[in-house]
Amino acid sequence: MTDTTQRPSLYDKHPDYDVHFEACAERIRVVFNGETVADSAHAQYLIETKHAPVYYFPLADVRQELLVATDHSTHCPFKGDAVYWTVKAGDREAENAVWSYPMPYPETAEIKDFVAFYWDRMDHWYAGEEEIFQVGAE
Repeated sequence: MTDTTQRPSLYDKHPDYDVHFEACAERIRVVFNGETVADSAHAQYLIETKHAPVYYFPLADVRQELLVATDHSTHCPFKGDAVYWTVKAGDREAENAVWSYPMPYPETAEIKDFVAFYWDRMDHWYAGEEEIFQVGAE
């Protein structure tokens, strides 16, 4: 499906704004309610002006059977329109905890087919075998 009504990006008005991927050197895992939801040796770190860095995972490295698409959406003037999923594992769910940009702007085309998780909606994060904690989290 092609959306021909997508709003234009704001890169022309903010040429210094930066969004880019950096490869993660380690295997990154995300756990929710005892289930590994994402496990990837190919995760990327999204670095964006005025935002905390975020891990993005190739969709192929995410257990899609634990994701339920929602009607929630948001718009980023530098990445495009995001779609969301709720994570359901056992008797728990994390509503709208996962997002993706299925048709990102050309400037951020590399994020297509990647998903990200809200850090605080998941139970555990691991880099290699070591549990990691979000910098600045309370």
